[in-house]
Amino acid sequence: MDNLSGISKAEVEFLTVVVAIPHLWLRQVVARIFASAKVDCVCVDSIAELYQIIDRKKARLAIVDVFSYSQYYRDIFARIKEKNSGLSIVALVSTSNTGYQYELTTAGASAVVVKENADEQLFPALVQVLRDRKLNEAVARLMENQKQFMALMKVRENGMEKEEQNVALNSKLSRRTFLKASAATAVATGAVAANPWGSGMKALATGEESTAASSEETLVISPCRSNCFQSCLLNAHVRDGKLTKTTPAPYPDSIYTGSCLKGLSHVQRTYSPTRIKYPMRRVGERGEDKWERISWDEAISEIAEKFMAVQAKYGPKALAFDVGSGNYGVVHGCLGIFNRLTNSIGCTKLNVCYDQATGYGADRVIGGSVWLWGNEPRTMMDSKTIIVWGSNPVYSQPQNWRILKEAQKNGAKIITIDPIYSATANKSDEYIPIVPGSDLMLVLAMLNHIIDKNLINIPFMKKRSTAPFLVRKDNGKILRKSDFVANLPPAEDDYYVWDSVANAAALLKEGPQDVAIEGAYTIQGVEVETTFSLLKKQVQEYTVEKASKYTKIPVEKIEKLVQAYVSGPTQIYTNYGIDHYQNGHLWSFAAFMMASVTGNIGVKGAGFTGLFVQSTPLNYIGMYVTNGKMASSTLPHTEFYKAVRDQALEGKPYPIKAMYTTSSNSMSNFAQQKTWLTDVLPNLEFTVVVDTELTDTARYADIVLPASFWFEVNDLRVNYNNPYVTMQEKAIEPLYESKPDADIIAMIGRKMGLEKFFPENMDDTAWIKVLLNSDALRKMNITYERLKKEKAIRATGSAEKPFIRGEEFFNTPSGRAQLYCENPLPRVNYGQNLKGITEKERLPYFKAPGEAWSENPLFAKYPLVFIQEHARFRTHTQWYNVPMLREIDPEPLAKISRVDAEARGIKTGDIVEVFNDRGKAVLKAEVNDAICAGVLSIPKGWQREQFIEGCFQELTNAASDPMAVNFAFFDCLVDVKKR
Repeated sequence: MDNLSGISKAEVEFLTVVVAIPHLWLRQVVARIFASAKVDCVCVDSIAELYQIIDRKKARLAIVDVFSYSQYYRDIFARIKEKNSGLSIVALVSTSNTGYQYELTTAGASAVVVKENADEQLFPALVQVLRDRKLNEAVARLMENQKQFMALMKVRENGMEKEEQNVALNSKLSRRTFLKASAATAVATGAVAANPWGSGMKALATGEESTAASSEETLVISPCRSNCFQSCLLNAHVRDGKLTKTTPAPYPDSIYTGSCLKGLSHVQRTYSPTRIKYPMRRVGERGEDKWERISWDEAISEIAEKFMAVQAKYGPKALAFDVGSGNYGVVHGCLGIFNRLTNSIGCTKLNVCYDQATGYGADRVIGGSVWLWGNEPRTMMDSKTIIVWGSNPVYSQPQNWRILKEAQKNGAKIITIDPIYSATANKSDEYIPIVPGSDLMLVLAMLNHIIDKNLINIPFMKKRSTAPFLVRKDNGKILRKSDFVANLPPAEDDYYVWDSVANAAALLKEGPQDVAIEGAYTIQGVEVETTFSLLKKQVQEYTVEKASKYTKIPVEKIEKLVQAYVSGPTQIYTNYGIDHYQNGHLWSFAAFMMASVTGNIGVKGAGFTGLFVQSTPLNYIGMYVTNGKMASSTLPHTEFYKAVRDQALEGKPYPIKAMYTTSSNSMSNFAQQKTWLTDVLPNLEFTVVVDTELTDTARYADIVLPASFWFEVNDLRVNYNNPYVTMQEKAIEPLYESKPDADIIAMIGRKMGLEKFFPENMDDTAWIKVLLNSDALRKMNITYERLKKEKAIRATGSAEKPFIRGEEFFNTPSGRAQLYCENPLPRVNYGQNLKGITEKERLPYFKAPGEAWSENPLFAKYPLVFIQEHARFRTHTQWYNVPMLREIDPEPLAKISRVDAEARGIKTGDIVEVFNDRGKAVLKAEVNDAICAGVLSIPKGWQREQFIEGCFQELTNAASDPMAVNFAFFDCLVDVKKR
């Protein structure tokens, strides 16, 4: 900028002090002090202006009110030092706290001054800093004006109060202005952000530390509702209506009791100084961060009017609802009341494409859709071997890891297969590194080796799988009684098998003496072959030698892995690492078949863990269904940017003109992020985001609404990865002007003329009662009254007999594990071309990753596979700006192997650019010996503003397998260079 705060470019060149204080009155007082001392001084409004000033390299001192800006203070200090390493920093804070002062000092502050004590602390701090800089003349002038300084500072409270009143009355807000709290709130939030366990937290909780000890503390049981699939139960400690801390609350089965670092940092999320506090409307360009504060009435009226106008002009589906997994509450979250609105207006509900491939492949074998494939985690206590494959539970699912460790203490062997030497690999009994994307070849070779060496479980296959079922050679369908009997009622249909004792065809229900699992036969003129015979021939080409070539795992190690697997009971612990390649569904397809031919599924200690989802019969129909105008879910995430760009889907008109985003940060979590800027936003007329923070998605919205956080509402959760249903009772009142998600949806619904579906007297407790109004739940003794009393009720299994997926039956038409997929269907049929694909998908086969493969010609240009590993400090993009966690994990890092770093002259701490044809990310490098050569990792979840340039999600590829229709985030090639 050539002109900042009225200071010309020429004057800027000779500045000594830069003052970044949003409070106008305090800023003016400090400026007057320096002016009277004849010290050159410039005041700036924003951190961006601060950076520009000090970039001129003439400033000697910066005074920064650190917690009045949205940026993390370590980031601010790092950027200042990067631009001017010799500059001294005086940090202004909002409450006296020695722990806080220590953190700021270690981060780079030369002095820390508490604003409420500025008349006592600021002057000595300035004198000391200037003296340390040997600016003795400036010190002398300051000493001469000490009396004037003291007089000015004594009236600070009145000045600050007047300024805050003026701010509250001003409806035109810059991003920096709306992020500022009132004077009292700034004190509290600053304290929380600094040190949640120190006196600042006590001040927040009680107002005065002296009254804290005498105030009564209340514990409110609160299930964590993030999408890490851990479902921790927490105690919300509340004093004087304020949340003071969170601690683990006990489950009846203590093996599930615990909390991670994120769960313990909830106070900082609740009282975040950057939390969205009231409805806002964009007044600048999208992404410019210029807003005006508006009332709830204005916001809801505008949203309803524009939604109805878009649907009237372009059709019902032109309004899209974008809902992610940021809140697993069944009233306020992704399973909640928003479904009632979408199913009342016939809009588009985007089909989720995160983490779908693993379950899609599993569904072909054991049924249950994409979710119902895993055992209750406690079942690992009965395993002999646990293979952690494509997962890092130490970081991503620490509660499950605790159970894994208990199983290990009981004698279970843990083997980890991963391209990264992860924390889980470090704690395992054996680590097997693997080439990224080659997991499919490994499991196919294991399956072939098991069959070839006759390591199969024949009794299990005969009784519990479709191995003896017969497949017609003429059409690829399974032979049934209905093939020969016309108009047969479905209940009377049956499967043909071959009775090896009678040496004749038989119907399964007739009870053949013994069934053949191999062979080809002719029945009433129809040539058939057993499904197992087809599977055996299909996998013959996948030898362990071939797998060794692709995976770089020695043949002997593969053979030993097979032996460990078959000498079970063995569980495979997996989540979504392998899912993130375009061949991910074929891996789980083959892995579940491998479990089925060895009997390592549906029995004690065997099967799959990592994701356990309950099938709990809540009254979803009562919640979701109204007038029959159901939402359309045929538009998947993977095709969203193309559909909005073209206003068409697979060549057919599909206008999308407005979008509502809740429990989602899609701009940050969808692959190929730049398409939002080039294809999505320019073609959307209106966007609304409901959130607690200004995420990447929220910054580009037209209207942003403040959502109440989890402790500020009543809600219900059907847990993942433990067998409980849990209730959240409101612990504190909604902060600022925030409203619960369900209330926001209901307000919009009423404004759209749907009052009868969203009565004003229905609060979240009433909706909980609707969901629990189920005869099936009453038979299970799960009632509102019991939940209110006990807070957590086991809905599945018991501690003595934990739930085993498929123990009684598999969720398939026959009740058996399927070794042949008779009718492969795409997970989402959006009109894609499936010619030449469908028939191939009846049996598993090797398909190379779409991009991340050495045989891809692009590999010569971009030789590194890009993985975005989970860090323990974030769940996707949640917790991205929590100060407590950023103390430990302060900034994005590009993790690179020593071999690849040395080849590029890169050292730890260097600024590097990770790039490909889609985009770039500029950040610091970390040479990390846990990373295999040929791999680069940037832990996921950081926002665009947290990178020096670009973002990790610019690099990823939105291309997906046409059957799985799933984001393949790791199926991505990049290179890296030193800046």
